[in-house]
Amino acid sequence: MPRDHLIGDLYEAAVREDGFLEVFQAVAETLGANVFHMFSWDALRNAPHLSIYTPDVNWDDIVERYDQYYGALDPRRSFVETAAIGQFVCCQDRLSEQDIARSEFFQDYQLPAGLRYLMGVRLARAGSDDILLGLLRAKDRPPYTLEERGAAASLVGHLQRSINLWQDARILHRDAALGNELMEQLGLAVFALDRSFRLVFANQGAQAMLRATACLKLEHGRLAATTAAENDGLQAAMARVGKTRKGESLALRAAAGAPPEIFLNIACVPGLVTRAALGDATLLVTARRRGTAPLVTARQLQGAFRLSAAEAAVAEALICGKSPDEYAASAGVSLATVRTQLRAIFDKTNTRSQAEAVGAMLWVLSQDGRDR
Repeated sequence: MPRDHLIGDLYEAAVREDGFLEVFQAVAETLGANVFHMFSWDALRNAPHLSIYTPDVNWDDIVERYDQYYGALDPRRSFVETAAIGQFVCCQDRLSEQDIARSEFFQDYQLPAGLRYLMGVRLARAGSDDILLGLLRAKDRPPYTLEERGAAASLVGHLQRSINLWQDARILHRDAALGNELMEQLGLAVFALDRSFRLVFANQGAQAMLRATACLKLEHGRLAATTAAENDGLQAAMARVGKTRKGESLALRAAAGAPPEIFLNIACVPGLVTRAALGDATLLVTARRRGTAPLVTARQLQGAFRLSAAEAAVAEALICGKSPDEYAASAGVSLATVRTQLRAIFDKTNTRSQAEAVGAMLWVLSQDGRDR
């Protein structure tokens, strides 16, 4: 298959739920590799983190041994780690046959596994650890040629962008699956709206709410409140969120003087991938009926993840849709303090971003609730 077509397939596969690794393997083979292996290096554990490789069960045991022991002995890793971002490095340029003969890594692991030459590159991932990508060649094949090295260098931008897109999409697909399950369990209604506030997605809870409530409706495909005064407030709040990108909360009443019936949280949909997956939505409106219990409490978070009281309060705010800046302002603490607490939350939930942390915390708590 022509290489240009493969690159197109790579980007298409990156946003699907499956198939990316198979297409990536095809790209690796056009560059002369037999196997690919990518991971981030965990300096504290002195071992790979998030190890991903050629989708073939025959490599499972081999990669597992690398992750558990031999990765720490790999002399090629330092060459790739210290090279410039996006610069391919070939082990054939750095290691002599004498080096190979004296190396425990090569003699006890790499050569018996049937592999010899590596062409590796360090790829950047915003907000996370760099990714080390290795293109590995069987031991019965010659070293990488200058032509193959040039071809790899010409594709490095595509490789980096497609891997980052795939990892972002994996989080999105996971959170979408998690979100659907949690919405059902927690009675949360979710409406996704485009720039004109037209509805482009509604989960089952949202559809049920539109049928049951007397204060929220669809009007010419747009989300609206049933009374004029309430609708003016809703439309103004959605316009402000769309303009400022700062979330707002709103309570809707079925009639003037009646108690609030529906509580809304309005936020911008983050990221191009997320917006595309939700039908080009720009606003996300979550709704709960009066009397519905909150998603989680700080006490639950404190017990489940051994968070301090202050950390649990920050975690609860994140789950409710607040940004660190908004929480710092409402709690009367400095943003630096909140960021320190946020790093502690990442550490205790084994995550590396706010989206991952919220997803992980909701997932664990939903499973605890199911087991009871």
